[in-house]
Amino acid sequence: MRWKSKIIWDITTFKKFLVILLGTAISGWTINALIIPHQFMSGGVSGVSLLVYYLAGFPPVGLSILLLNVPIFILGWREVSLRFVVFSLVGMVGLSGFVFLFTGATFPIQDDMLAAIMAGVFLGVGGGLAFRAGGSQGGVDIISIFLNRRFSIRYGHTLFSINIFILVVTGLVISIDRALYTMIMMFVSSSVLDRIQAGFNQRKSVMIISNAARTISQGILHDLHRGVTILKGEGGYTGQPQDVIYTVTTMLELGRLKELVWTKDPSAFIIVNDTVEVFGKGFRLQKSEDFSRKARKVVEKAEIP
Repeated sequence: MRWKSKIIWDITTFKKFLVILLGTAISGWTINALIIPHQFMSGGVSGVSLLVYYLAGFPPVGLSILLLNVPIFILGWREVSLRFVVFSLVGMVGLSGFVFLFTGATFPIQDDMLAAIMAGVFLGVGGGLAFRAGGSQGGVDIISIFLNRRFSIRYGHTLFSINIFILVVTGLVISIDRALYTMIMMFVSSSVLDRIQAGFNQRKSVMIISNAARTISQGILHDLHRGVTILKGEGGYTGQPQDVIYTVTTMLELGRLKELVWTKDPSAFIIVNDTVEVFGKGFRLQKSEDFSRKARKVVEKAEIP
């Protein structure tokens, strides 16, 4: 089932497309100028494409990224919101195109450590721009969303597992040195992306004060597939009853949530807070269930005379 998500084709949407393309341009240049010359890897589909290129010498990395993403986007078309698929498609096609365009690009760094750090910085900037605009640069995010909705597997677990697989294979078939440099690059990239995006995988608790609370809550339920709680409040000045929406989302979805809210109520008041941990369906279901089972056992033991 594909979750419906309306795309508003206005100047704001096209500006977001441009930001995504800017991010993919930076990433595409980085792959050619820093990653390939030093035989580093990358995360996700790009990493698999680079691994194939290093081992076989073909197909070109840009073409490989495109081909590997096709089945993923077919899956995403059926399982993920149309809006996210379209925005991610822009990022994927942009990344493939810019990898082709910047073929042969160079950067005057010979030292592998410096190259790994700089590659991480540029990849973090490129990925951060894409995520801020509500898109991504490949299909791994779609796989993560699919597995999360079908099997309650956390986004971070999927991304981590894929990247660990790439690093292990790199260490085995290329060299341990390349794998270690890639780890440094990924760490720097993740840190920079967090700075830009304030942690796209971080959970955010959001309170929304709006006269269209019911309409907005339905949009969150059906478009973002996130749970909502309606709190009963009262306007401090007017004294009138006021519904307040409370929900928890990921940083990746926060931009989409803001757009959804302001589309339905441009005057809505939105409060966003950092959340250290979230346990429950859609986030850390397994740990929450494990904790519940342990709690029940403690209670049962306490009740035994």
